Amino acid sequence: MADYQIFSDGACDIGKEREKEFNISLVPFYVSLDHEKYHKEIEEISLDEYYKFMTEQNGFPKTSLPSVQDFIDAFRPVLQEGKDIICTTITPSLSSSVQSATTAKMMLEEEFPNAKIYVVNCWHITGSQTLILMEMAKMKRAGKTIDEVLEYVEKAKVDARIHFMVGGLSHLEVGGRIGKIAVLSGSILKIKPLIILKGGEISVGGAVRSRKKGLIKLADISKEHFKATGENPKDYVGFVGTTNVWDEVPEFEAVLKKALPEMEFIPSFQIGATVASHTGPGTIGFCFAKKYQAYHL
Repeated sequence: MADYQIFSDGACDIGKEREKEFNISLVPFYVSLDHEKYHKEIEEISLDEYYKFMTEQNGFPKTSLPSVQDFIDAFRPVLQEGKDIICTTITPSLSSSVQSATTAKMMLEEEFPNAKIYVVNCWHITGSQTLILMEMAKMKRAGKTIDEVLEYVEKAKVDARIHFMVGGLSHLEVGGRIGKIAVLSGSILKIKPLIILKGGEISVGGAVRSRKKGLIKLADISKEHFKATGENPKDYVGFVGTTNVWDEVPEFEAVLKKALPEMEFIPSFQIGATVASHTGPGTIGFCFAKKYQAYHL
């Protein structure tokens, strides 16, 4: 079996510790606070600096996807070692990262005609993308082939979900996710929308007037999902992610574990700049994905 390396664009928010633990290679997005100079996310600008700008200066940072050359520079050394590559990218509804990676793949296939290079639109972002990547890494450790890993991703991206609550509506408006009238109405009523990411698309899952009710409602939505689909929470792994409202994480985890006691929960994570540029600070959510063993791969 040929050796292979797992890649992802940086919007997965896997974090340095898990990146190292699971041997995932990242191709970062770029972040700009002044809309002129761009920095590599995490590598050249910290999330603390990023969120400080958003909260203290009420700023609206911009992000830029990795370039074709960024993917080429990341992929080529691995291919030179004789390894194959599988790379996940975030949903195209939020970024064209998959196009950059695919173009890089096609260019490198001419240089390395015998190599397998798989670029997979995983339909997800941030925590759900991370969970899929972690399962991919576990499969590699278990001796699964790159083609078996590819089969897992195609199945898991259908079943994975993110259910989250944003802190306000202004960043959704700037990102084109909600209209001005909806923002005005929501601001007057102090409504906090609940958002669902599934199948690569974002939809509204409801609205609440307090964050405490929002956390309970998100847990209810998650519990109802398993009832409606007939899926077994025992087959899934999940965790909580937040931009900067860490004080709400323990309460949210407790509510979720009560609603879904059979599910495996892992420690929480911080949502990165790419997602936060759309949702703003004050975002908290629940991500879950199906374990590879549940697909009998």
